[in-house]
Amino acid sequence: MLVALFALIAWMIIIVFVLVPKRLTVTEMIFLYYIIGILTVTLFTILDVNLEWVPVTRDIEKSFALHICRFIIIPFLLMMASGILNSPLSRRWRWSIGVLILILLLVDDGLMLRFEMITFRHWSLLYSIPMYTMFIVTLTFITRWFVRLDREELK
Repeated sequence: MLVALFALIAWMIIIVFVLVPKRLTVTEMIFLYYIIGILTVTLFTILDVNLEWVPVTRDIEKSFALHICRFIIIPFLLMMASGILNSPLSRRWRWSIGVLILILLLVDDGLMLRFEMITFRHWSLLYSIPMYTMFIVTLTFITRWFVRLDREELK
């Protein structure tokens, strides 16, 4: 049941991702997805294995649902945030939507806590706010750099 719930959430996020206008090419989105994957897997592994601040469940169903979160939900939300912050929208709208995506990431953390997929030791949702904010800001600058690099190369 838990896998189905998170798969449904993942599908809704993918549908929204597809419907949101993007100025990024497929190559840029793939590059961004891999950068997000490297950063999130590294950070979540450090928090789980090395520091034991956010240990993950060892239950198989909850583990599958956690992988849906970490490989679909979180990366696609971060890619949407990075794409929107690099869009031509007004600064107010860009940051409003960025904050909304940050809230969705915190809700995702809350759901993972609620269904005991992760446990917080020496960690709280308040620590997740600067972590996800740093992810979004870092990815926005990486996206901006890569887009400029790619488009200047074509000239």
